[in-house]
Amino acid sequence: MSADFVSEFSAEFSAYGAWIAAAAIQQQDLFNEVVGPDSLQADLTERTLSSERGVLSGITLLGSFSEVDRTWLWGWANPGFGPDAPAVAPTSAIREFGARHGITEFTTDSPDLSGFAEPAQAAIVLAITAGTVLGGRGVWSTAINEGRGHVYLHVADEQLPEAGFDPIATPRLLLTAVSVFPSDHRQVVRGYFQHFGLQLDEGPDAIRGTAPDGSTVVASFDEHNRLADVSVQPKV
Repeated sequence: MSADFVSEFSAEFSAYGAWIAAAAIQQQDLFNEVVGPDSLQADLTERTLSSERGVLSGITLLGSFSEVDRTWLWGWANPGFGPDAPAVAPTSAIREFGARHGITEFTTDSPDLSGFAEPAQAAIVLAITAGTVLGGRGVWSTAINEGRGHVYLHVADEQLPEAGFDPIATPRLLLTAVSVFPSDHRQVVRGYFQHFGLQLDEGPDAIRGTAPDGSTVVASFDEHNRLADVSVQPKV
């Protein structure tokens, strides 16, 4: 077992992931909807992602996941690329963010994810969470090495839309996010509300957020601080 073996994400990664999870899920859903099921071709030299509908620019190689040894390999540690390759260089911001906040998943060259119950799912969570540091519009992946692994690319093309606050989707997003980062449900709610500029009112049993349109989101918690219910009240 390597020194980088983990069976769960670090507390530091989980805290950041929980904070950004609901908004990241929403943005990724929008990205998947816009890009669609088209066959895409990546050009890492030109940093483009092409389909029959057009070309997306500003792609960054985050890393890859091996189904064989169930490890993640950051692009900067891949001997075929290195930290200065055009499609990899932007990821220095992820390493720097990880160093500032003690997030070892963002600074370790090749985290071992084999201890997770679902290593491939852990790789997806790692990729999408890392992508939020770069502030882009979504993450695209494709199989490599005859299906023995996947590569993950971050897409920052500004022609792709940014997700806005959606009161109808909010309950689903929050409940999905706490299933991905279950250690601190309140952190998930606080992060989502702050991301969209909702005014917070936090009490022992609930967090209320008032949206710019005047609607109110109420996230209720049980005695164990687990998210129990999310309701949306339109502006009266």
